[in-house]
This record gives sequence, structure tokens and C-alpha cells, in this order.
Amino acid sequence: MTDISTPTLVTSAIGLLTITNPIGSLPIFLNLTKDFDPGRQKRLGLLVGLAVFAVLTVSLVGGSFVLQAFGIDLTSFRIAGNLLVATIGWAMLTAKSNIVTVSDKQSPVVVPLAIPVIAGPGAISLVITFQETYDSLFDYGAGIVMILFVSIVIAVALYFAPQVARIVKPTGMSIVTRIFGLLLLSIAVQSILSALSDAFPVLTK
Repeated sequence: MTDISTPTLVTSAIGLLTITNPIGSLPIFLNLTKDFDPGRQKRLGLLVGLAVFAVLTVSLVGGSFVLQAFGIDLTSFRIAGNLLVATIGWAMLTAKSNIVTVSDKQSPVVVPLAIPVIAGPGAISLVITFQETYDSLFDYGAGIVMILFVSIVIAVALYFAPQVARIVKPTGMSIVTRIFGLLLLSIAVQSILSALSDAFPVLTK
């Protein structure tokens, strides 16, 4: 059993914040909620932060057990998750009017915003690896605090997304959406290639 140190916890929090990338998620969030009034957009931003906290906390506490129960390893999970992320990136790049259909009874909070755009396979893999490395009760508590911090940052970033949209304007937002769509697609492809290299080491020779 390994106890986590404060510098390691800080490093893990920075890594998780980088992977979740709340700033890079703004164009996706704004595209999915562009037909909503600013008040509803703000509420959805806070709900996404809450959903990310729930998803990552569940992954920390029981993610590895769930994958083991279904006979799924992290590599397969990363490939499947990033394929879904790639489809979202492609939809942004090709300027589809909306990546998913949203109605009053169907919210984009959990899918696709919390999963897989923000709390995607990379973030989930990180917290599962964290749990497997640091497995004392204190470490679990530290991990939950780390997730809470990252979730608050995400909620705040999305809460102010409507202001960002007003500053950037529709034309600028369209350009930013395509740029981030290309980046998201590239990141997903790179993650898939990395996972394939882990699954088939012969490919790296």
C-alpha cells in the first residue's frame, strides 16, 4: 500500500484538469446548448460539473471492479471511448447543426458532455490508475477532493460560457468550434493509436 504525497496529489490534479480540458469543451457545450436561453445554459453548466464529479468519483471507487466484472481492460475501454469522442470531433469539424438532438426531456448533461467529452476515457483511466496505485482510505479521500476541485473548475468554466459566446460572436464561435473539432478528433485518434500500441506492442517495433 502506497500513501500519496501532497506534490503527487497536486500533480495528479493538474493532470486530471488537463485531460478534462474544460476550456476546450466550451465550443462543444455552446454548440449543444445554442438554442437555450442563457439561464438554462448556466444551469446546465453547473449540472455538467456535478455529473463529472459523480462519474469520476464512481470510477475512482469502483471503476476497476466494473471493468473486471465485464472482462474489459483499460486498453479496450480507451479505444471504445475515444471512438465516440472522435465522432463528436468529426461532427464539430463538419459543422453539423447539433451533435445530438436535445429536447426538454433529453439533456446533453451526462451524454455527451460529462461522458465522453469531459470525463472521457482518459480521465476515467487516470482515476482508476490512481485508485490502483494509492488504495488507502486517506488516499480515496484525497482522490475525491482532487475530483471535486476539477469538477468545480469545469462548472465555473461552463457557467460563464454564454458570456464567452457573446464576446466571440457567432462567426468567431463557428471558427473556434471547427478548430476544436479538429483538435478533438486528432486527440481521439492519437489516443486510439496509443491504445492500439499497448494492445499490440509489435506495432511499435
